[in-house]
Amino acid sequence: MTQPSVSVIIVNFNTREQTLECIESVYAESRAMRRLGPPSPPPLDNLTVIVVDNGSVDGSADAIRERFPAAVVVEAGENLGFARGVNRGVDASTDEYILLLNPDTVVIPGSLRSLVSFAVRNPDYGLYGGRTLRPDGTVDPSSAWGETTLWSLTSFALGLSTAFKHSLLFDPESLGEWKRDSVREVPIITGCLTLIRRDTFAAIGRMDERFFLYGEDAEFSVRARRFGLRPVIVPSAVIVHDVGGSTGNSGRKMSLVMAGKVTLLTRSWSPARARLGIVLLQAGSLLRAALEIATRSPKRTWLTVWRARAKWRTGYPDAEAALFGRTPPHRLAPERTARNQPLRVEAEPAFRTQHANPYNARLYAAMPKGAAEVRDLGYLRLLWRRTDIVHLHWPDLTFLSGPRRWRQIARLVLFFSFLTVARRNGTRLIWTVHNIASHENRSTPRIRSWYSRLLLGNVDGILALTTDGITAARTAYPELRAVPAFVTPHGDYRDSYNFSASRADARRALGVPDGTVMVSVGQIRSYKNLPHLVDVFARRAARVPAGAELDVFPTEILAIAGKPADAELRDALSTAAAGTDSVILDLQFLPDDRLATWLRAADVVVLPYSRVQNSGSAILALSADRPVVVPAIGAMTELQQQVGADWVYTFEGSLTAEVLDDVAVWLRDTERGESPNLAALAWPAIAAQTLAAYRAVLDNPPPLKKDRFP
Repeated sequence: MTQPSVSVIIVNFNTREQTLECIESVYAESRAMRRLGPPSPPPLDNLTVIVVDNGSVDGSADAIRERFPAAVVVEAGENLGFARGVNRGVDASTDEYILLLNPDTVVIPGSLRSLVSFAVRNPDYGLYGGRTLRPDGTVDPSSAWGETTLWSLTSFALGLSTAFKHSLLFDPESLGEWKRDSVREVPIITGCLTLIRRDTFAAIGRMDERFFLYGEDAEFSVRARRFGLRPVIVPSAVIVHDVGGSTGNSGRKMSLVMAGKVTLLTRSWSPARARLGIVLLQAGSLLRAALEIATRSPKRTWLTVWRARAKWRTGYPDAEAALFGRTPPHRLAPERTARNQPLRVEAEPAFRTQHANPYNARLYAAMPKGAAEVRDLGYLRLLWRRTDIVHLHWPDLTFLSGPRRWRQIARLVLFFSFLTVARRNGTRLIWTVHNIASHENRSTPRIRSWYSRLLLGNVDGILALTTDGITAARTAYPELRAVPAFVTPHGDYRDSYNFSASRADARRALGVPDGTVMVSVGQIRSYKNLPHLVDVFARRAARVPAGAELDVFPTEILAIAGKPADAELRDALSTAAAGTDSVILDLQFLPDDRLATWLRAADVVVLPYSRVQNSGSAILALSADRPVVVPAIGAMTELQQQVGADWVYTFEGSLTAEVLDDVAVWLRDTERGESPNLAALAWPAIAAQTLAAYRAVLDNPPPLKKDRFP
């Protein structure tokens, strides 16, 4: 089983000693796993601790760096609250899973491994929590809660939930006497211990940053269930939780809880129902405050809450300003960033290239109506039309294509000048890093250097098709390490082409003889290494003795179909194929129907890239229900993990005759269904992840840049 990677995200605010103890327990568990021997599923050796420090004044950030140099510390510079802090931490992560952990917790050894192992074995749940204990060892039920309903609030207002604690009837949000000691689906998992895949977190829409503290995890669970997830408690994942260790005063804490509940109601319920729920919350607070006065209780928790009701009964963000004396970022942000407003996106390209490459058109067409208005980039619209996002895909093609240098310079000057003006209205620039570097060296070194400075100096967020892509981009361009990054996979092409032809019909249409047919299709460029493929195939075919029996040496055919980028490539292919009848060259532009026919005629698609980060051609082949052979570079191993080793064959190093021998055995001996499972590449989910990335970049302040337009 593939070893998962996990980012443990801890939001810290003036809890230095507790946070240090928490991190120590995480790293100690990782060391304990290695002492236990080889586990199954795999351990958490690939684990990153990310601490978001919310402007602590107790020296937390320096102490964490000193004791745990491997930990990533993100200094927010101010108290962002939990939701915004979590989102900052997720922006800094590139791992497959994210695990939210409170700073006032200690992990029981083996717990995180157990939680992640359960998630790997049971991916259908999607959202995972654990069991929490109080410092004295008793069960703390706060790891999971029941759904807030009008009845549960009525029980609170009448005092029934206090008089009959843990009653399923009168205290339904407590989930009764259940000790969190069995695997069980629950309505709400709290943020003190929460595990979720990073791409799923983005698809749901991240933590709602309108919340400051408390309630954001409940709202996230509500959205997760609407998204189709089934939150579940895993009892073998245990932490000790000093509840409220980072909050302090109980009356202040409960006021924050009430503000969170009010915000949850207004975000999840109809206006009329939410108003009734808020009245019930105030009634319950008044009743408990009166009881404290009547019984002369020294705590006066609820009396404090009742007196502060004007500060919390409108929820966040009002409560944040009233209780903390600070204006929330959402109050400072332009009104257009509200979640109920459609985003205006200028994409380069959006739909104009759909006949050459349907990727962009499929992505933007999958975005829900009313969520975003996407158009192909128009420079003038950046001046007169409100624009939220400018989304670049292959900027080197946009700005540096063509032989005339003055045109390249003009494009750069116009675009980045207009972008500078648009930035004054809050426009953000996002770059999908399809490739780390251009496949061809366009323009002069001086212009390329200027282009690179302009691009990297203006990027507010990056998208990559895989986790490996983000790592590679940040390694190649250190300027991107401080920029939020998101994974948005490449979607499938099943609905973009007509793949209905049978293998036999496709071969008849193309005049391809019977045998094992290996195909490489698409535009032919130097990095695809196709002359080498032809040379290896031809030399390997020459090993077969004349007149050999076909059951011992079956007929194999290699077809190269597509238009070469230049005459040199065309000549190289023709030279490599000379002297063999086993290689078919169809060196022309392929309309969609002919491209689909070649794929359906194939037994396997071979893509022997010399360098690549992502491959739309590999996904195209899988969309045509054809297995692919790719080198183990870039994101190809991640593609194999997503789709399965029965459909994606990877090889190390350069393609050799021995690799093709192994491929022949793999084709013959591997049992595979009629179609690969491409659920991970579904366009609606990818579009949702892209929209979530847009909103996250808009919600965060832009990174500080130097020389945006040098």
